[in-house]
Amino acid sequence: MANYCLDSNVIIDFLRDNENVSRHIAEARAAGNLLSICPIVYYEIVRGFKIANASKQLEKFMSLYQTLSNLPFDMKAAEKAVDIYAQLRKGQNIEDNDIYIAAIAIVNGCTLVTANTRHFGRVEGLDFVNWRD
Repeated sequence: MANYCLDSNVIIDFLRDNENVSRHIAEARAAGNLLSICPIVYYEIVRGFKIANASKQLEKFMSLYQTLSNLPFDMKAAEKAVDIYAQLRKGQNIEDNDIYIAAIAIVNGCTLVTANTRHFGRVEGLDFVNWRD
């Protein structure tokens, strides 16, 4: 069994009925894998829909959200985020939210599901996959 943490772009793809992402999510669920979301991704998604006044999309997201496990942004993840920031500070920095997401995935033993492989590929010790392909 695998544990997956879904990134914002993957959730948006799923909500837009992206065939590849939808298939991968269905396959992961059928195999008994754990699909999770972290507070940072929740924030990014809900913020975007509320700013756009996209109530139907927000409702669709909330239905998906109810089926996902929640990963905490706790002190263990915060400490890992500090380590990632220090590692990336040598010229390969990425946005803080992405650092937090990577840290949460790492400390919870999850594979991050993202289409943003260029940024997340810079984080040492992070397992990630791209379900868009």
